[in-house]
Amino acid sequence: MIDITVKVPEDRVPEFYSMYGTWLNSPAPVEPLVDLQSQGDAGHLPWTDADADLAAIVWDKLSDTAKGLFSALIDNPEQRFSGDELSEMLRIPNGKHGVAGVLAWPGRHCAAVNRTWPWSWSSYLQEGTPGYWFTPDVAQLFRDARDR
Repeated sequence: MIDITVKVPEDRVPEFYSMYGTWLNSPAPVEPLVDLQSQGDAGHLPWTDADADLAAIVWDKLSDTAKGLFSALIDNPEQRFSGDELSEMLRIPNGKHGVAGVLAWPGRHCAAVNRTWPWSWSSYLQEGTPGYWFTPDVAQLFRDARDR
């Protein structure tokens, strides 16, 4: 690893660290429209139908903003949203960077129960825009956790 120094406005330092943590823990893009959910994440197990209790544990730890983001993906399985679309739809500040920041802690909560993040992510939708979505099975798992 190398050291890189960047200037960050003081009032945005927490957001910067959140964004950096999300990026650092994300796999490098492989190719367009690759579903990284099925490939696993840092040795963690993928979500299965048997993980209802774990999904409830993760759901209960989510911030209200993260619950709103998850709900958008839960209620629209297989629909791919760009970070900017989710940001605008859910009024998350700072566009796609804000969405990545919102997903930082949920990713950690999933890792704490030895599971991958529940959202699927592709390198590109169109014009180099990352996309996020839930598969139908994972959407159902978290819908049940949300609606219990």
